[in-house]
Amino acid sequence: MAVRRAIRVSYGIRVPGTALLAWTLFLLAPGVAQAQELNNKNKELNIDSQPESVVQSVEVGSGSGTSHTVTVLSVVSRQPGDSTASNSTTIEEQSAFAGALKLLQEKRYLDAAQRFVGFLREYSNSALADEAWYWLGESRYLDRGFDDAVTAMTTLLEYFPESALAGAARLKLGYSYNELRQYQKARATLNRVLEDFPDDETAVLAKVLLGQMDAEGH
Repeated sequence: MAVRRAIRVSYGIRVPGTALLAWTLFLLAPGVAQAQELNNKNKELNIDSQPESVVQSVEVGSGSGTSHTVTVLSVVSRQPGDSTASNSTTIEEQSAFAGALKLLQEKRYLDAAQRFVGFLREYSNSALADEAWYWLGESRYLDRGFDDAVTAMTTLLEYFPESALAGAARLKLGYSYNELRQYQKARATLNRVLEDFPDDETAVLAKVLLGQMDAEGH
């Protein structure tokens, strides 16, 4: 049975089928360079995860200076064999998801992040919920909100363990730890990618980053 968890947020993508991994890989490679070109303006959403037994609280700020608006929503955790989540999506869901993805493609990362959270608030039981968490993390990563990216990817891995994006999420988690200079966590996470997804393209990217870390003495 699914466990309903309270999530706090302030404000939410779907790529069809095989295009999902391709778009993920596109973001992983040039994404770092794109993010480094951003100015130092503070756009942090300040996501903070605080597990409390069966309740997971995630706070997401509005990104407007030091004033952060927080609201509450429920998210249904999807576990192995769980069939409670809707297997179909409405036109409204698809439209909201596509709109958020379009903002990300336009490099409007903060706007995209806010749309992802809005999607999660409105469609907590959506079949696209895990993808929304993933792309929320991607949008924050590309805007150099690495702590936020860690929280989003960790949430996906913990509450949507069977997601098709689990490998990509773990890889981006390793990337985020590396950017935060938490090298031990980065190595452990990237090695987990190699163990769990040895034949996947994410493993190739994990090896590349591990090699770079070796060369830099990390």
